[in-house]
Amino acid sequence: MLHELLLALAGLPGDLFTPFPSQTEHTSTFKIPSDFPFLHEAEKSSLEQLVVLGNYYRAIVNFLDFQRGRKANYADSKHVTSTPTGSFLQALCNALNEVLKDFHKTVIECETRVLNKEDDMGGVVPISQIVSAFRVYYIIFPHLHQLTTEINREPEKYFGCRLLNLIVDKCNTGVPELRAIMLRLLHACHAVMYKHITSWMVYGHLQDPFGEFFVKDVTLRDHDTQVEEFNQSRWHKRFVLDESFVPNHIAPDIAKSILFVGKAIATVRNAAKPHEKNYCLPRSLNSLHLQHLLELSSRPIFRQIELENTVDIIRNNVAQWLWQVVLTGDKIIECLEAFRNYFLLGQGDFAISLVDQFEKLAASKHISSKVLKIKEQELNSLLVRASVGTLAESDLTFEKFRFKILNKDDEMPPITKTNIFDNYMLDIPLRLEYDIGWPLDLFVTSEDLNKYGDIFSFLISLRRTQIRLQRAWAHLAMTRKSTSDVIGNKSNDMNSQRLMPWRVRASMMFFLDCLWGHMQMDIIEANFQKLVCRINASSAHHQRLRTNTTTEPDTPTASTHKKTTYQEKDSHLTEKETLRDFEDIRIGHSSYLGDILRGCLLESPICSDAIKKSLNICDQVCGLLERWDGKLTDKDRLDQVVKLDKEFREQVAFLFRTLSGVNKTGEGFGGPPRHLDQLLLRMDYSKWFSAWSN
Repeated sequence: MLHELLLALAGLPGDLFTPFPSQTEHTSTFKIPSDFPFLHEAEKSSLEQLVVLGNYYRAIVNFLDFQRGRKANYADSKHVTSTPTGSFLQALCNALNEVLKDFHKTVIECETRVLNKEDDMGGVVPISQIVSAFRVYYIIFPHLHQLTTEINREPEKYFGCRLLNLIVDKCNTGVPELRAIMLRLLHACHAVMYKHITSWMVYGHLQDPFGEFFVKDVTLRDHDTQVEEFNQSRWHKRFVLDESFVPNHIAPDIAKSILFVGKAIATVRNAAKPHEKNYCLPRSLNSLHLQHLLELSSRPIFRQIELENTVDIIRNNVAQWLWQVVLTGDKIIECLEAFRNYFLLGQGDFAISLVDQFEKLAASKHISSKVLKIKEQELNSLLVRASVGTLAESDLTFEKFRFKILNKDDEMPPITKTNIFDNYMLDIPLRLEYDIGWPLDLFVTSEDLNKYGDIFSFLISLRRTQIRLQRAWAHLAMTRKSTSDVIGNKSNDMNSQRLMPWRVRASMMFFLDCLWGHMQMDIIEANFQKLVCRINASSAHHQRLRTNTTTEPDTPTASTHKKTTYQEKDSHLTEKETLRDFEDIRIGHSSYLGDILRGCLLESPICSDAIKKSLNICDQVCGLLERWDGKLTDKDRLDQVVKLDKEFREQVAFLFRTLSGVNKTGEGFGGPPRHLDQLLLRMDYSKWFSAWSN
């Protein structure tokens, strides 16, 4: 009977311990036949409780065989529609197999003691002695069986890194024996995770054939093989963080840092030229990072603070190396200054010259909205002529700017979006673009360039109308001089009619001056100086790190959680004032562009539409005034000016009321924005617009 018992514990049925229920393929336990003699009911109950461990053992073995492809007719596989394989699940199976080996070893030791009569008490081996030998498995096996059952029932939920969430939950127990086993399983799965992290953070390789890691390569979603060509301009989009695969015990910031480090190394490696050895991470730094991660993976118990410290050390080292070698502060500021000068019209002489060239081109061409008679070559030639005699003529960065005509018949990239001001200059959708190159494309994205194009279209439209109103003043001054000899002989009513165009032009000019001054000084210049100061502070911070610190950080320890000098911050630099790396710069630059778009009211369709209608009205008035000879007999022209003035007042009053309402409620701007206070103060310091809007 003892041999039958030991066989049942090993998961093998016999004559004494038979599967129950016997008619079904899936047996839940072993039972002693009811007609078996010589056993008391209490003995039967004790033996049946003991052999339940054998059924658990067999179920776990079947699970392992099924996951390893050795058993296709696993009973619990009916719950599985498509069983995904993976290295995490295989590591779990290996760890489970080690637990079963310990159990099997206990069975053999028990058989040895029985044969050697070590536990013989008067010719009888007590059942309690055997139960005592397997007492720990009464606790362990039910939970292991439940673990395998949950994995079988929801394989997608517990696939890859998601499997760690299930095991971590099982580790949260007050039973020491069960916690020790679950920690063994967790350590085996963490070893796989650390291999993924090491390959990614040290070498920039994403070795994930099963798609189990929380860092994903989007180019592999629709293709079975790795894309050979590395798209430099979309580096930040190729590798993404799949938050559904991030384990719950790993903080989102740590996962983002892991993504950043590997993405940076992969980007530099693929984008740099073969002969540029300086653009490869130093081997000493690679070895140091590898040592940290290997030491971390060898520890039996996972501690989040240790991973956080190690990842932070590696990120700071990589960020400092990138700042020194690849993307220095000087390169960034030079690029931002070019965008400030040309996209944002910071160079006034170039802006005026460009408007003049557009006016000459419009005069020499009959523009039709149906037939495009202007080619991009003409526009790019116009851009070169506009730079003659300005500071742009000697600027090397200016050569990378070009105009592009957005033809609706052509297929355009999804990031290209026609702005309502694109067709204002020549009645055709026109955009200013910049040929961004590596490594500047690490922080300037295609979406950012598209936003710059939107801002340029708006600012050049505003500047062009402003210049036309200034020239209209010169024309009115000439006509008044030619008719000055008869002004004194006219009545006050006639003089009022003669001054009416001056008043209309002055009100329009005041409105546009308020807009232009607000956009350039309160919005663009203020945000630009703020961004440049942050970059300069970060550059100086990295310079001090290079001179005051060693290249090797201290090894993080679990007991002290010591931070290295890379993680120390200067007392006069706050976290908000310092940008650690080009990922922070990219985020800060995107925030800077968002502030400019909001400040220019381009994110509000209602405000943008009102401004464009006002510009169109001003443009029509300029056309009428430029053809007016100063005589009051041309009443039709003057009546049109009066009518347009009324429409202009309505649009400006509507815009003023809208901005005043937004400033009070903060609706659509995330709270009462400061820049609206400044704009309203410029426009309504004398309460003139308040009187218009009432």
